[in-house]
Amino acid sequence: MRPLLLVLVVLIGACSGNAGSEVTTIPTQITTSTTTTTTTVPTTTTSEPPPTFPEIARALVTPTGVVVSVLEETTTGFRVTTPCGNEATVLEGTTLGTTQVVIDPGHGGQVDTGAVGANGLMEKHLNLEVSQALEADLIVRGIDVLLTRTADYASRLGVRAGLADRVNADLLISIHHNAPTPGPSPRPGTEVFIQSTSEASRRLGGLVWTRVMAALSDFDIEWTAAPDAGVLSVLSTQGSDAYGMISGPRTVSVLAEMAYISNPVEAELFATAEYVEAASDALADAVEGFLTTEATGAGYVAEPRIFNPQPGIGGSLCVDPALE
Repeated sequence: MRPLLLVLVVLIGACSGNAGSEVTTIPTQITTSTTTTTTTVPTTTTSEPPPTFPEIARALVTPTGVVVSVLEETTTGFRVTTPCGNEATVLEGTTLGTTQVVIDPGHGGQVDTGAVGANGLMEKHLNLEVSQALEADLIVRGIDVLLTRTADYASRLGVRAGLADRVNADLLISIHHNAPTPGPSPRPGTEVFIQSTSEASRRLGGLVWTRVMAALSDFDIEWTAAPDAGVLSVLSTQGSDAYGMISGPRTVSVLAEMAYISNPVEAELFATAEYVEAASDALADAVEGFLTTEATGAGYVAEPRIFNPQPGIGGSLCVDPALE
């Protein structure tokens, strides 16, 4: 059965850190070497009659549209991990096997709104809107995709990271819009955080940065950017990848801070359909390029940023959505 497309997420405090080296200029063309074929999603075992669910149920879309990881399939239902990391039993739902791409819309729920623009635009809503547009674009391109959050509810970092690993995704991209506002810039302040020890994450990050920068540069507004904006590692003072959606998954992962929702001019742009379409198309191009070619992007920053972000939402503050 084809996976339903959905979302869930929670990430607090993705914002600018210490300055590093300057990024390279936006390339006019992504460098491409040999074209390869992406690994296809494994098909389920066929039988007569066809099975109701994949041979291995890795995740489940509940009757209320929430995506959860499956711990065990029983004779009466499914034992699952809820968005807040609890165990629960769900009697029915749409089961999912492996998935190529997992999209993680940052933040969510009553406690974790993310940044808020001067126009009242909440980051959690914008992240979800861009993610849903990206989801639709990837489906048209024949790419299997799963969202970690489908509505405005909370989910813990470990649960979201674990979902990507559970469905054996080829990549995970976590979508955010940045704050607080840095200094003025002649070009967008897009930042893509990568796994510091993963060459695949570095390549994906370069493609995302290149495509997004090219798309946003078509808008003639007063941008803001950090001095070290680009494709970079963000390390804690202990020397490990600082953000949970980068350090947590075994899946190749990047976290994209599209631009600054805290800048009033940018927030006004983000509230338009034109921005959502441009952003989602750029991200889809980057994802497709990663899966189907050996293309590399640009924007790489040599020195890591040292920053200790706020931790994700704790169990005491996380309220699970209804599953049935």
